[in-house]
Amino acid sequence: MANSCTTANLGATLNNLNMSGTISYNATEANAIPPGTVGLYQLMNRLISEVSSLKATIKTNEKSLIAALKADAADAAVNLEGNTTTRSAINEGVTNDTRGGLTSTPADKPAIITSATPKNNLSEDAVFDIFSGITHLIMKLNNDGDVNGAQVEANCGTSTS
Repeated sequence: MANSCTTANLGATLNNLNMSGTISYNATEANAIPPGTVGLYQLMNRLISEVSSLKATIKTNEKSLIAALKADAADAAVNLEGNTTTRSAINEGVTNDTRGGLTSTPADKPAIITSATPKNNLSEDAVFDIFSGITHLIMKLNNDGDVNGAQVEANCGTSTS
């Protein structure tokens, strides 16, 4: 790894950190988050905002699930109401589909993330899988790029002189 970089790359890095373009909801990543105009700090702030909003949605749906469980005196199939009435789809390739005693049948699980399109609803195990991958990657970046031997290296080294 080099311990120097060009002035142009240093200047571009500082500029990229602080750009403030428009982030939008779009089907493609490059259109939603244009790399030529969106800054890294801006992107990180948006990530925090999106995760906070998602957590609030899950907490609201959790309250609906708790109410449904309290109303179930027969200890049988629970009738779900509101946003969780449709059962959840799970991610393709989900690896934690029986986490915490869940069955592996998607139709038997309540949705914690809901959509106007029921096939886009997600169960807790599906959302856990998504966040597990994202969190582990961020842990790698936040711990000198090395978690369980996985290495993440920066393109520009730091100078010790």
